[in-house]
Amino acid sequence: MMLYMHVIWILGGYGIPEIVCEILPFRNTSLPWQERVDDLVNRLTLEEIMGQMAGGFIATGISRLDINPYPFSTECLRGDVKAGSATSFPEALGLAAAFSTDLIFRVARATGLEVRAKNNNYTKHGSYEFHQGLSCFSPVINIMRDARWGRNEETYGEDPYLSGEYVTAFVKGLQGDNPRYLLTNAGCKHFDAYAGPENIPISRHVFNAQVSERDWRTTFLPAFRSCVKAGTYSLMCSYNSINGIPACANKELLTDILRREWGFQGYVVSDQGAIENVVYQHMFVNTTVDTVAACVNAGCNLEIPEHGVIPVYDHLVEAVNQGKLTKQKVVEMVKPLFYTRMRLGEFDPDDMNPYKSLNVSIVQSPDHRNLTLEAAMKSFVLLKNDNNFLPLQRTLYSRMSVIGPMADNPNGQNGNYAPTLDEKFTTTPLQGLRPLARNVLYANGCLDDNRCTRYDNNSIKQAVANTDIVFVCLGLGNDLEKENNDRSNISFPGYQLQILQDAVRFSPSNTPIVLILLNAGPLDLRWPVNETKVVSILEIFYPSQATGVALRNVLTMTGLHSVPTGRLPFTWPLSEDQIPPMVNYSMEGRTYRYLNSEPLFPFGYGLSYTSFAYSDLEYTNSIPAGNNVSGSVQVRNMGSNGADEVIQIYIRWFNSSVPTPKIQLAYFSRVFIPQQASSIVQFTIKAHSMAVWMSNIGWVIQAGTYGLYVGGQQPNQKTSVGSNVLSGQFVVQESLILGKY
Repeated sequence: MMLYMHVIWILGGYGIPEIVCEILPFRNTSLPWQERVDDLVNRLTLEEIMGQMAGGFIATGISRLDINPYPFSTECLRGDVKAGSATSFPEALGLAAAFSTDLIFRVARATGLEVRAKNNNYTKHGSYEFHQGLSCFSPVINIMRDARWGRNEETYGEDPYLSGEYVTAFVKGLQGDNPRYLLTNAGCKHFDAYAGPENIPISRHVFNAQVSERDWRTTFLPAFRSCVKAGTYSLMCSYNSINGIPACANKELLTDILRREWGFQGYVVSDQGAIENVVYQHMFVNTTVDTVAACVNAGCNLEIPEHGVIPVYDHLVEAVNQGKLTKQKVVEMVKPLFYTRMRLGEFDPDDMNPYKSLNVSIVQSPDHRNLTLEAAMKSFVLLKNDNNFLPLQRTLYSRMSVIGPMADNPNGQNGNYAPTLDEKFTTTPLQGLRPLARNVLYANGCLDDNRCTRYDNNSIKQAVANTDIVFVCLGLGNDLEKENNDRSNISFPGYQLQILQDAVRFSPSNTPIVLILLNAGPLDLRWPVNETKVVSILEIFYPSQATGVALRNVLTMTGLHSVPTGRLPFTWPLSEDQIPPMVNYSMEGRTYRYLNSEPLFPFGYGLSYTSFAYSDLEYTNSIPAGNNVSGSVQVRNMGSNGADEVIQIYIRWFNSSVPTPKIQLAYFSRVFIPQQASSIVQFTIKAHSMAVWMSNIGWVIQAGTYGLYVGGQQPNQKTSVGSNVLSGQFVVQESLILGKY
């Protein structure tokens, strides 16, 4: 990129004019960032500022200052989306099941490296198109509170603490560790009280989430504060209204909480079309001029309009002229956009920025392909394993059946917001399992798509007859759950359950059946859980490109990470009766923190090919308010297979003066322990995990007694992984007001 300069003519020696080039301050790398931003913005006309704030897809170039267009909209949830070839990592919910901040950090870093490498290539060729920029609309940290919500797969599950730890690692991985430049910039979404519905029973574009202050502060907002503390440069405001005020026009959310309480200095971008929704769907104001005034004054810096629609922010100059927006406000709101671009290195010489040396050879590199395979294997959750049927004792069968609509469905196994499918690096369950048998019989069973409204039962009967083992691959995929597509229930769609039942009925009586599930939102599993011929159930979410190889490795316990150690990042309901109405935003009866009944599988549940025993729990049992609780526990691998264990530590409030969760995850760690060996695991429960929300005061750590539970699962579970849970108590002396945050 050329440096834009002032050209000054002076009279040189012998009366010959000389040209002196003065670098404009905003391109002067010796100046402080803010001084450079101020200089750039002060050179812009109001119309040019409008072109930036209305440019959520692509901000307008400013040729007179040699400023190129900039695409703000890039999707980086688990790989670079819709911008050509990219390594495709497992869907976010599966990554959450790994309970590993190290893993999510490495996935984010690999994603960021590929996004940057591809951007270097695009800009080198003068291309500044949609999805080609460095500003990511990721991660998604909304809370999974309803099994039927279409976007569950994009989240990190139902727990605010788990989501907060994951978003911290993701933001740091995505943004890099260079002290001067960002690798890419993160953008946490969707801010907030957004967790369904998408379209059932009402459209998200008109939905008003009526949420109590306590639920808002203790369930929906905490992960977003973690995102801000991690250093994100952006947040995205959501489609819905919150207690009658659209999120993108909500001053309490975008200014009072985000900026004043949390100290956020970055920019807020609207979800696509959310600004138009303020006037046309929520009918919060009457005109587009009033809309841009309401949203900018509330704290939304950047609009993403619907495709083909004139942005509402194109009325920004008119709003200023009518006195509904001040020029000073507009100037301040555009500054974070340019500050971010500066930190990405746009206005500095390329040779100053080490990230500019990245090239597209890193895309689908062996290291990244190995990482996505590792991530897939670590995400699998073993739900049932009668008589320790898995891992497979035989690695070569005479006849094997692989059936179901997800058995050979490369698009279905990717889930939503997946990078472009690359067949060279993609394996399906059918492809992955083929080496396990001399003869493999395959049948889809569904004559349409995963909705399975038309059933070919003859193909299933033929495939499972006279076979040694049957793998039934069922699930949902983009046909049934994704953005703007909720489910009306948690039943298996169409004839999918019938496929499983026919496999049981028509296969030989001694043939074991393994159920492989590819889904995000839970399904009604009461029948297969209670069916004796279904010996094992493995939940694998949407593992993306490495699905087949990862599945074979885990089933046969081949290589590293092949012992299933994923844990459910959500509560799997026993039946639909346990799920309150989608539009009810009270947390009562939702998630493990407030559930009033026994689920099918609890949050944190997952079986292994080995067993663990906990002992020698030591910790500080009395602390001043505001101090952490530190401790250690010994974990012994009792089996013959070395494996990871996910240590889970929960706390409970015994005598709080305000309502609290029944129990709360306060620490987790994924640790490898060799066979018949022990490991001492150190842990810390941070002081803020003990705080409760008190209206008009904020967060308070109250004096009193707290319960402590340490193990590989929640305490007192009817559906147990089999290991023990140690318990104890600690006392907090006095109380400490932390305030509002």
